[in-house]
Order: sequence, then C-alpha cells, then structure tokens
Amino acid sequence: MRIFLVGYMGCGKSRWGKMIASHYGLQFIDLDTHIEEREEMTIPEIFAKHKEEGFREREHEALKSITDIDNVIVATGGGVPCFNNNMQEMNRLGETIYIEGTPELLRDRITSSKTERPLVKNLSQDELLAYIQNHLESRKPFYEQANYKIVSGDLELEDFIQLVEPIINSLNR
Repeated sequence: MRIFLVGYMGCGKSRWGKMIASHYGLQFIDLDTHIEEREEMTIPEIFAKHKEEGFREREHEALKSITDIDNVIVATGGGVPCFNNNMQEMNRLGETIYIEGTPELLRDRITSSKTERPLVKNLSQDELLAYIQNHLESRKPFYEQANYKIVSGDLELEDFIQLVEPIINSLNR
C-alpha cells in the first residue's frame, strides 16, 4: 500500500500523514524533509540557490526515489502534483488523497506555522489570502485528479480516521 497525500500548503498533509501512519502502523515520509536530507539544505536554501525550477527538479527526483517503498504514507509538497507529470505518476504508483481546505483556513494555518514557506514569506494577511485564492485555483485541476478527497477543516484525529478508514480498508482487500 502506497498513499500520497496532496493538497495546498497548510492543508495538513504532514500532520495527518504522521497520524494516519502511526494509527495504521505504516511508514511515514514527508517529501520536503526527504528532499532536505538528500540535498543537505533546507527548502528555503534550495529555493534561494536553485530557484523554483531547480527545486521542482529535486522534488521530482525525490519522488522517484521513494516509489519502491511499500506500506507508506507520503505527504507531498503543495506543488508536487502540478509539475513533471507527478500526479499521474503518484496515481499510477499508489492511491492519492486530496486534502482540501478553504483559502481562509489555509491562510490561518500558514501564518501560524513555524515552517518557512518561500513562496509566501513576504506577504501581508490580505495579500496572502488573495495569493492563496489565485494559486489554489490554478492548482485545483491537479489536486482533483486524486483518487479520493477529504475536506479538512478543524477535524479531530477520530474524525479524520473515520474519513480515511474506508479508503485504507479498500486498499487492504
């Protein structure tokens, strides 16, 4: 079983991925962390040195490097599905779950996060919301190619497990 979590930054892919993996006894991989370990640089450092295009190449290579791992939940970066045919590749290699959040929820999570997000680091609250609305609109066609969709919001773990349980059970058959 290989499950890829996709969705916009701040939707909870890493948070839910860790919890789902722990709950079901699966391995968890955060693709951004995997990239940082491979490159021996932080994501902001990679962006600064190689720009977005160089980061997307490294992201694609990192995704390819984990495709033979089974019984894993992979939290992807928000842009992974949108470049290099990654979404088609993830759908071919496993199951994809789109975790959807409203632009307001995503803005609130991004601004309260300790994670530095290179694409939005210098924006005001209003600019950030407008950026998310526009950017999310351009990425949605990729996210919506996922096999499943879960609307995030302020769910508790038990609620999220209830939503993901039928998916996991169908994969275990």
